[in-house]
Amino acid sequence: MIRLRALVLDLGEVLVHPQPAELVRHMAETAATPLAAFTAAYWAHRDEYDLAGNARRYWDAVLRDAGSPLREASRDLAVPRLTALDAESWTQYREEVWEIARGFREAGGQTALLSNCGPEVIERLRSQKVTSRYFDAMVVSWEVGCLKPDPAIYQLTLAKLVVRAEEALFVDDRPPNVAGAQAVGMQAMLFSGADPVSALRERALRAG
Repeated sequence: MIRLRALVLDLGEVLVHPQPAELVRHMAETAATPLAAFTAAYWAHRDEYDLAGNARRYWDAVLRDAGSPLREASRDLAVPRLTALDAESWTQYREEVWEIARGFREAGGQTALLSNCGPEVIERLRSQKVTSRYFDAMVVSWEVGCLKPDPAIYQLTLAKLVVRAEEALFVDDRPPNVAGAQAVGMQAMLFSGADPVSALRERALRAG
């Protein structure tokens, strides 16, 4: 059996909880759009935002496609509020998973955060967490210019950790991203089911 030397964790819905419904509603209200229209537009442009990191361009596209009636002056006020609410919605920390990462690292393993993420979310995270306590490396899409499931972003993470693909376990809540990791030879775990935290903890402890 190949020894597990590295643990690579996704941010959204793994290291943090799913977006609180209340904060998503607040964003839709700020945009002055129906929730369903807002949500569809929010996700339609998310990859571009996570890659380019331009909040104003992202929110202008979301507001346009969601049919927001806000005029330019109102948008100038709404965009900073939307950006702040969005960052807050993606930083509701799942502390148990952070502790699994720290424990794996303290036991001698390598750890990384690998996220499709824009600047405002990751800046908020870095202001609230001493990430060096948990991770040897952080690979963020807008900083490196590629997105999961592009093979390049997994390979970059492996290079930062200096481990072979088969020695690393990647954990994500989205099947395409898990498949992307498996395609480059990594072990992978879909973070889903009744108790994914316990399943991850058991796998990490078993590796140690």
